[in-house]
Amino acid sequence: MSDPSRHTATHPDQQPNATQSRALVDRAERILCDLDGCLISGSRVLPGAQAFVRRYASKLVLVSNNSTDTAETLSRRLAHMGLSVPEPRIILAGETALARARDTVASGDIRLLAGATMQERARKIGLRPASDRPEAIVLCRDATRPQLEAALPLLERGVPMIVANPDLTHPGEHGPVIETGALLALLKACVPRPNITLVGKPSAYLFHAALGSVPPGGAVMIGDNMETDIAGARALGIRAIHVSPGGLCAMLPDLGQEADNASTEPLIAGV
Repeated sequence: MSDPSRHTATHPDQQPNATQSRALVDRAERILCDLDGCLISGSRVLPGAQAFVRRYASKLVLVSNNSTDTAETLSRRLAHMGLSVPEPRIILAGETALARARDTVASGDIRLLAGATMQERARKIGLRPASDRPEAIVLCRDATRPQLEAALPLLERGVPMIVANPDLTHPGEHGPVIETGALLALLKACVPRPNITLVGKPSAYLFHAALGSVPPGGAVMIGDNMETDIAGARALGIRAIHVSPGGLCAMLPDLGQEADNASTEPLIAGV
């Protein structure tokens, strides 16, 4: 019988075939996986996603550029979709951006360009998200036009901005959905050369949080975006598997043999 390890991709920058992908995923200490385009598309669960989450629950961590949810709200939403992923196993760009603001702005005075969920999260971790004298701006996907316009004079004065992610779009149920990077492009068109820090993939922040104590060589990243998921992982020495939207079953064909309507009880408690 052949050893599956012999089929593992020999170089971190190499795209593995289906056999190599299965070996990488099975042998990894930790599996990092993108959400939109890999497991879900809007409110739709993609083929093989439920079986994938059940099979690899003990070592799976979701790493997403999502900046409109918290781990709590997303875990609850995924549970309603039949995907049981507890909060400690979800690393999100929006929450990470707020954590970066908390750690770098001692006063807690920021201007948060985001919706109600992230506003509440900011207050919960001790930030003042609507300060009249902000020391930083935080940009998320669901920023409103009035919020964006109010940020322009702050950017002109040089107030630094923490940006949740650079994505222009993400895969939605009915086509591309405008993302944080598109809002960043709008602001940069109005205020050239703003002082910005990018937090989401491909930056290292989310990957380091997801790895925990696992070394990069002990993990594998699965994603549908070459520029963020794959490039970001490979830059840190994490092997990466690129899948097309809904392509888990092509990567792991036997997922399609498992009934996706099976019960999905919570299997893990944390990282």
